[in-house]
Amino acid sequence: MEKETRNYRNSQLKYYLLKGVLTNLIPIYILVGCLAFSIRFYFNFSQELIPGVNGGYYPLQVRSILKNGHLGFSDMPLLFYFDAFLIKFISLFGFSITDSLILSVVKIVDSISIPLLLLPLYKIIRLSNSLQILKISIIAFSVLSFSPLILTSDLQKNALAVVFVFGFLAYYLSFQINKKRIEFFLSFVFLILTGLTHFGTFIFELFFLLLIVFHTYKKKAIIPMIILVAVGLGIVFLIDSSRFNRVVAFWTVIFEKPALLNGMLSPPDFLIILFSIVLAIIGIIILKSKSSSLKPFQKNILFASIICLLACSFPLIDGEYLKRLGLFLFIPQLLLILQISTAISIKKQKMISIFLFIFTFLSILAVAGHPKETVIDKNANEDLKKLSSIIINDKETIIIARHGLEWWIAWALHTKVGQDKAIDKTFFKKYKRVIFINQVNGFTTDKERTPFHEPYVPENSVIIFSSEYFKAYKLNNNQ
Repeated sequence: MEKETRNYRNSQLKYYLLKGVLTNLIPIYILVGCLAFSIRFYFNFSQELIPGVNGGYYPLQVRSILKNGHLGFSDMPLLFYFDAFLIKFISLFGFSITDSLILSVVKIVDSISIPLLLLPLYKIIRLSNSLQILKISIIAFSVLSFSPLILTSDLQKNALAVVFVFGFLAYYLSFQINKKRIEFFLSFVFLILTGLTHFGTFIFELFFLLLIVFHTYKKKAIIPMIILVAVGLGIVFLIDSSRFNRVVAFWTVIFEKPALLNGMLSPPDFLIILFSIVLAIIGIIILKSKSSSLKPFQKNILFASIICLLACSFPLIDGEYLKRLGLFLFIPQLLLILQISTAISIKKQKMISIFLFIFTFLSILAVAGHPKETVIDKNANEDLKKLSSIIINDKETIIIARHGLEWWIAWALHTKVGQDKAIDKTFFKKYKRVIFINQVNGFTTDKERTPFHEPYVPENSVIIFSSEYFKAYKLNNNQ
């Protein structure tokens, strides 16, 4: 009898502990955040260099700030200066500023970034009256689904900018409800922080905001929208005019190489597109049939989410643009689910929860099964350093290399780098010594997933370095 009583008490204790966890979501946030950090930390530190095509770009920019006081390449500056500030702060405790320290700090900041979006997400989820199990599935989906996991290593600006997008959404949604000026101000601050971090994410955020404003104020929103776009693009122009020009020319290339017709969609891409379209259709149905049960701010968010899902998942837009836009789809996806949850049955909420859990689990398996790799292996990286004895590092010397490799060449040799597409008539007037580097060995399997080629070496070139991994050619005639 005593044993049965003890077992009953233990079972009751477990029940109330489980109930407490499900009622108070903070332990879930902490657990999911730690798991997301651990996965990103492993991806970043499992290799000596930073994985991904643009992995070397980030430490290179940070080192340029630390050594020269400015970026080496024009870009949205916030992340790079934040990394440099952390490194300077660490150096106050007696640590030398080395390449190794720069790499470690850049990797750690990237590992922390996406998990931080759980902080503003907590504020967003509190505005919803959906089932706890649905909220838990959304928490996991927000940092462990395919897109958030892809935003690692060589997509660091995107990752941090997405955190600011969630900060903007959290305070803007809260402002829509209680009309507190401080929350409108904070939403504007996060909007600016996004713009200072990543160009593409800022454009997406601006587009989403314009949709909300238009649906809220209709014709009255036209002038404020024009002013908002002008100010936003003005900030981009002041920081990086080349990115401004890309926005202006956006419509000339958006349908240049349709992703669906050029075989550029992978199975995860198809799944994300299908999921987005299905969600958009459900959103349209609920917006029409159950509009009276939705609050004004829910209708605004629902409208903006539907348009974003349809626009950013349209399979006939250019493959490169679709890949980039697809990384943002999880934001309108989870926002739409939160808004429709109050208008659908408990059974349907549970079905969506199960789907999100399965989708998140499959995402982890997919990304873990095909992790990003560095553009060169460890041996090739060591061999690259041998070139330092024959490369003159001055303003009149530049090295042309495959995209992705050029960052690590600049990192190892402290020299100017470029791609062959940047060569024009004025190029050879600016640089007296032009060196082409082709990699012949030491590739990782990631090279097979990218379209980037070794640069063409002009006939009037002489070989100045040859090894198992690289061949370097110097252009003789700079006319």
